[in-house]
Amino acid sequence: MVLCLVEKETTPGLLGRLATSRSGRDAGVVYVVIASEAPGVVLVADGRSRGIARPKRKNVKHLELGGTAPAALVEKLAGGQPVTDEDIRAAISAAAPSVAAE
Repeated sequence: MVLCLVEKETTPGLLGRLATSRSGRDAGVVYVVIASEAPGVVLVADGRSRGIARPKRKNVKHLELGGTAPAALVEKLAGGQPVTDEDIRAAISAAAPSVAAE
């Protein structure tokens, strides 16, 4: 399934950022921020248990922000182009060593 999301103005600069969950039962899971829902609340996906079709709502306070996803994925997210779960998984695995080091 493919879903198009566009960043709202409530949390600028977070779209396409890699984030690790700091609390909750998903603590330690690496996600990509795919949209913002409200001030301080973002939608994240990991391409596996939380795909694009069913992203997880997370409070920004509960996330440890890392680097950014590859530029191609960020451009797709910002431009409202379709993004697949495979794109999300590839972005996380490409950045896995740098996310683990932070």
